[in-house]
Amino acid sequence: MHYSLLDARVLFFKESKEGADIMCKSMEDLRDKSWKEGHEEEKEQTVLRMLESGKYSLEDAAFADLTQM
Repeated sequence: MHYSLLDARVLFFKESKEGADIMCKSMEDLRDKSWKEGHEEEKEQTVLRMLESGKYSLEDAAFADLTQM
């Protein structure tokens, strides 16, 4: 690499135990955040489908138990 500071940081994250632990934690946090955002979006889509079907009132859709998703 042409940049010694960048080279040192890459080596730290790739080759040291502490760097690998930091990267693993960062990736786990990113995964959890992405899953939560996707799950919330799916809940919103489900409520919209419930309303569009005409079978559910706004109150029914708003308070539906969507924990089974």
